[in-house]
Amino acid sequence: MILVTGATGNVGSEIARQLIAKETPFRIYVRDGAKAAEMIGAEGYEVALGDFDDADAFDKALAGIDAVYMVTNQSEAFKTALPRMAEQIKKAGVTRFVMLSAECDPDSEVFFVRRTGELEEIVKAADLPWTFMRPDWFMQNFAGFVAMGMVAFPAGPGKTSFVDVRDVAEIAIKALSEEGHLHRVYRLTGPDPMTFEGAAIRISAALGRDIPFVGISPEDMRNALIEQGAEPWYADMNAEMTFAVREGFTFNPSNDIEFLLGRKPRSIETYVADHAADMGAA
Repeated sequence: MILVTGATGNVGSEIARQLIAKETPFRIYVRDGAKAAEMIGAEGYEVALGDFDDADAFDKALAGIDAVYMVTNQSEAFKTALPRMAEQIKKAGVTRFVMLSAECDPDSEVFFVRRTGELEEIVKAADLPWTFMRPDWFMQNFAGFVAMGMVAFPAGPGKTSFVDVRDVAEIAIKALSEEGHLHRVYRLTGPDPMTFEGAAIRISAALGRDIPFVGISPEDMRNALIEQGAEPWYADMNAEMTFAVREGFTFNPSNDIEFLLGRKPRSIETYVADHAADMGAA
């Protein structure tokens, strides 16, 4: 059986929906079962309640589990809990461990990149049967911008190969269910790189209405996140991460999705078309 952590998050909820559609047995580990039911439906899975700080609850969630999808975050609390959770997972006899990661380097001066690298190092040191997924920015993150009526983000020439969460979830399920993914790192991207302004233009064309790009400063972004309830460390991290866009870094597409799924990754136009009704298309 598969254990899905973070089932109320972008990737975890999509993994859950796809597993329900496949009628694959799985269990979710969440703090709020009602919220999970609203996002993924109320049937087709088991529920274990708890958080990453609750060792007893996590042990119970691992009973009878042979594959784990692990969501991550860059908080100090998660970094502290991960070594203990890794030992629990190992003792439970889990044979597949798929972790949501990102481009990383434990020696980087950039906090997000460094912390993500530290998390991968913890998993490797624990000798888990790991597979790391390193997706680019999710297309689904643009839904909030569309609802706001603009793509408000720090400006710059940097390009990102935005990826559809549905593709990421499909890869996760393959790695959780099949042989051949041990100690593999998958960089998951969309089919082509674009700036945030370019993404706004393409989303506007696909929707049939204007979603303008509005350049803001990293400080504006940080303050907006805090006003929305984000913790200061998280707001600081997200503002810092925009350096890649501002400095002109380009994250070109990989062929991992095509190699693993036998098809091209979904384009941003496909993402918008499939969600146009929710986005208020013209």
